[in-house]
Amino acid sequence: MSIMRKLVSVMAKRKASEIERVLNHPIEVSEEKLMSILSRHQDTVYGRRHRFDLIRNPEQFSERVPLCDYENLAPYLEKVHQNPDGAILTKDPVIWYLQSSGSSGKQKRLPVTAAGSKDLSAGTMLTWFAWMNSDPRNTKLFDGAIVTMGAPAVVDHIGEVPVGYATGAMIRRLNPIFKRLMKPGEDVFNIMDIEAKMRAYAKLLVTANVTGLQGITTLTLSLVRRMQNEYGPWLLDEFRGTKYEARVRDALDDTGRLDVESLWPNLTMFTLMGIDCNPYKEWISKTLPQASMLEMYGASEGYLGGQIIEGAGVQPLAHVNYFEFIPENEIESEDPTVIPLSEVKSGSRYEILITNNFGYYRYRIGDMVTFSSTDPYTMVQIGRKGRIVNLAGEKLSDKHITTAISEACRRTSAELTDYSVVGVVEDGLPYYAIAAMFQNEDVNPVEFVHAFEDAMGAINYEFTHSRETGGLAPTILARMTKSIFEDKVKATHVQAKPDPLTTNVDVLAACEVM
Repeated sequence: MSIMRKLVSVMAKRKASEIERVLNHPIEVSEEKLMSILSRHQDTVYGRRHRFDLIRNPEQFSERVPLCDYENLAPYLEKVHQNPDGAILTKDPVIWYLQSSGSSGKQKRLPVTAAGSKDLSAGTMLTWFAWMNSDPRNTKLFDGAIVTMGAPAVVDHIGEVPVGYATGAMIRRLNPIFKRLMKPGEDVFNIMDIEAKMRAYAKLLVTANVTGLQGITTLTLSLVRRMQNEYGPWLLDEFRGTKYEARVRDALDDTGRLDVESLWPNLTMFTLMGIDCNPYKEWISKTLPQASMLEMYGASEGYLGGQIIEGAGVQPLAHVNYFEFIPENEIESEDPTVIPLSEVKSGSRYEILITNNFGYYRYRIGDMVTFSSTDPYTMVQIGRKGRIVNLAGEKLSDKHITTAISEACRRTSAELTDYSVVGVVEDGLPYYAIAAMFQNEDVNPVEFVHAFEDAMGAINYEFTHSRETGGLAPTILARMTKSIFEDKVKATHVQAKPDPLTTNVDVLAACEVM
């Protein structure tokens, strides 16, 4: 056992009582966190406006402080950008800005403080420690390298404050013990050319003792698939004559396919994050049976949940966030009912609200969660509010689809009479299928798909990124042999609305690939 492994094992055992308290007393823990946050930031512009100093309990907090989203918060964020030390939202100066993916619109630049970063690290550590305590074999993670799919920590500045992506920026702030295990360094994180970046990771995955794979799930899976199906012969040539040649050769079969299970015999952890990962679990377990899957739930606004106990789903991290929820049927209401964690019901779906030390107060991050249990509280089926399909981090909405389909019709002169875009996952590989009914017969399917993907890429950066990395396979076009919408009208009522975006693969049963 390595010295690092022994050290971390001791740390994990010491955290057992804290893990127990967060898991078994989340209401008490979360209310304590709320009052700590309000006390810390009562002398800010936002805190004085809403009289944080007079709030004594969660009920008064919900009465005095309004619900908030990015649009409401934008004027405050603009002041923060102008004066990061001005105690606008937090008493702590802003030390970084996280650039969001922009999947729901223009990319946001969200402030990071030392106190918020410390809480985020505490949530991450608690998740890892709980996972390690669940099985002593999991501490093998610290005998090798945790390969992390990362993005640049710095892409710009607002004044003197750097702007960067969460993976790069937050690793800089991570506990030093864990940080030293993260591979590669910023030299690879900063590579913007995706082909060059993937190949740099591939080389690392040959030379390192890989014990962990971490990052947005679909991007990690894309890298694994490239290792399996594409990179074997190239890697053999790359390492010919070195001490790693035999390692590659032993994992390579006669067809040029790499056996990644034998290439990474010590792989212990595969993190699941960024999307609803359930469709991928079967593929992961077959491809990497030696690895334990660990679910984590984070956002640019904070780290919200982790898999503290065995089983599907994550537990809300009440020691770093105060949580509130809006029932699904009220999310579009002007004055929705808002309930605390103590009032959620198992089997019900909610929009999640957070309050934390990053300067978010009753903030609607735009995510929906379902509680599979209230003892302990466990969240599953995490996704975006509204009609969103998120196969690989692209978070497509109805608006994205209608815009891209309209542009494809314009460019190809297609006369569309019915359509639905279906998100599909087959054998661990996600893609979109356009089920369409055309009035004219001369639509070129290749041109139509290219036009759709071009238009989608112009309005959704993550779609293009996922296609380029292989996180999403190419879109296909299937011709409807009968109208799906008409079937829906017959089955429901005349005012039924079409489904421009769905994950219901039954739609494709009435189609033939063009």
